[in-house]
Amino acid sequence: MNTDQLIDKLVAEGAPKPLPHPIKQILYWALGALVYLAAFCLFFGFRDDIAVKLAEPLYIAELVLMSLAALSAACAAVYLSRPDCGQMPWIKYVPFGFVVLWAAVAFLGFRDFGGLQIADIANQYNIDCPLTIFLFSLPPGIAMFILIRKGAPMQLCWAGIMATLSVTAFAYVGMRLVEMTDNPVHLLFWHALPVMIMSIAGMLAGKYTLRWF
Repeated sequence: MNTDQLIDKLVAEGAPKPLPHPIKQILYWALGALVYLAAFCLFFGFRDDIAVKLAEPLYIAELVLMSLAALSAACAAVYLSRPDCGQMPWIKYVPFGFVVLWAAVAFLGFRDFGGLQIADIANQYNIDCPLTIFLFSLPPGIAMFILIRKGAPMQLCWAGIMATLSVTAFAYVGMRLVEMTDNPVHLLFWHALPVMIMSIAGMLAGKYTLRWF
């Protein structure tokens, strides 16, 4: 579509309804995500040792950092739905900072690790965790893509990866609240890696589903 065609299309459609303020959209999303996460945990049941785990600093740090990664990714996705990114183009890099910090915390977990080795985990066909993360992420992911699509995103791939990371990171948090496994290699291979793969897939999805021009 060339410039003249775009102008004709915008004129024909008329003035679009203004989007809500980004902060308002983010607050609505955060509230919905927390309710959805609570429903997920209540449906599957919290892990039996949740009281003990909540007293462990590394566990709390892991949950907090991944939650911040999800929230900052949601903020980035909302701002990326504006053509000018809300004049905050740097915001799309913030979630990666929290992911790096989470990785550092996960690395510390290897100090007390003495179970299965990486090769043992890789050889086990364990599709349940990635599948649960995917199914958990699907409804809020669709909602986030629709929210972004109502705007006018220009950086489609960035918007796609941020939208997907915002929901898959929360799925990771949900899994840590309900699943008893604390094996660091299992968490990296069957939880964190699927989150990253799905986020990359979201980048590709954004390229084709968020295009409006």
